[in-house]
Amino acid sequence: MNFLLNILIYFGVGFLEMFMATQRTYWISKGRSRAAALLVFFESFVAMFVIYQVATNLNNNFLLIAVYSLGNAVGTYINLEKVPF
Repeated sequence: MNFLLNILIYFGVGFLEMFMATQRTYWISKGRSRAAALLVFFESFVAMFVIYQVATNLNNNFLLIAVYSLGNAVGTYINLEKVPF
């Protein structure tokens, strides 16, 4: 159960991280620098979470890294194709 929860967390965090990064880039291109700067603040928290988790759980990380990468890809795709802003 704990491993399944870790898979869901890594996917969700990967999704969230790339969703925010794509949105930040969009806002920068539209001149919304304050919104982009605020989003970077939250992106940093997500990035630190990932670094901490990987550093403290160095066993069996290949699957978790693959799931995290899949979350990154899905987050980018959803933001580029489905979000209307």
